[in-house]
Amino acid sequence: MVWKFDEIYMTDINSVKAAGVSCGLKEDNKLDLALIVLDKPVFAEAMFTKNTVKAAPIIVSKRHLEKYGMIQAIVINSGQANACTGEKGIKDAEMMAERVAQNLGIDKELVFVASTGKIGAYLEMEKIVSGIDMACKVLSKNSGREVAEAIMTTDTFPKMSSVKYGDVIISGIAKGAGMIHPDMATMLVFIGTNAKLEKDAMKKVLRRGVDKSFHQISVDGCTSTNDTVLFFATSEKEIKENIFQKGFDMLTEDLAKMIAKDGEGATKLIEVRIEKAESLKKARVLGRAVITSNLVKAAFAGGDDNWGRMLASIGQTGYNIDIKKIELYIGEYLVFAKSEPLRYNSQEVKNYLKNREVMVRIVLNEGRYNAVSWGSDLTEEYVKINAYYRT
Repeated sequence: MVWKFDEIYMTDINSVKAAGVSCGLKEDNKLDLALIVLDKPVFAEAMFTKNTVKAAPIIVSKRHLEKYGMIQAIVINSGQANACTGEKGIKDAEMMAERVAQNLGIDKELVFVASTGKIGAYLEMEKIVSGIDMACKVLSKNSGREVAEAIMTTDTFPKMSSVKYGDVIISGIAKGAGMIHPDMATMLVFIGTNAKLEKDAMKKVLRRGVDKSFHQISVDGCTSTNDTVLFFATSEKEIKENIFQKGFDMLTEDLAKMIAKDGEGATKLIEVRIEKAESLKKARVLGRAVITSNLVKAAFAGGDDNWGRMLASIGQTGYNIDIKKIELYIGEYLVFAKSEPLRYNSQEVKNYLKNREVMVRIVLNEGRYNAVSWGSDLTEEYVKINAYYRT
């Protein structure tokens, strides 16, 4: 038996209900408030941004999670980040938790709060309170997609993924298209499972999965004030930790690639494989250096086979690079080896770079460790989106 992707939602976990509603934070009645509710408190683990400017919901949710190590509800609003909003922002985040708790008859510290959107604007609490009341009334098992849509900001599509191993389910939703860079957890991600896992095992599974997926993507090199990955387990189905990890890694990689592919203004998903490195850390750092280079990203946007920029990007990491050992491939085309450029058909490579998904392999030939990173190209549309985001 193996893990397989399945077209199911988080609400297919027995004890989970959800709702996605519009409370007026976005234009055109777009969904902007999501609520996920469990029948009882369950163990949860989270990772938050390392950005020292942290949004109010992160401060509040971290405090709540530290009290019990459990959650029973998750409330998320989009459109307004509730970041850089002082004491009022903290009180507003607490009020969101309190309103959910009052509606459900649970302890407010069991409510996890998240927000995403514009930084520096106070929450429109009258609308949010009304949205929470509405969401609590329409909770159902049929709102899996609506929840994913409700947490979107500049995303162009809802990001959902689920995997199954027998009757064990892991299901997740994510949002993220801008301010994406590997530094703890660079987006909003919510993952649930019906598996039975010990608290310590959950922490290890989460860290391993994030290190291989969300820590290996970048859109623009910017981390957000609100970045969060939350993972909860309803403890219904027995499974070994090592087997569960494989499914968790499949899911998180799938969501991470969706985020990179949906980078603001992006036309390409770029996959960078660093192979045969002397350490896993080095492989990961070098891969991230390539996908975060604006020069590399701009070359991909223009379909330019400028592989020299890729070599320069790994050379600036501080790691020792033996250029005599390196082989560099764009797709299947070997373009550089043994310190020298190789003769290849440049036009064929340019044609390859027109694809929606492209791959680069940099083989260091110094060890046994491999790592994969994902990013997007840098286009004029990215500048347009972010030049007028607040206006």
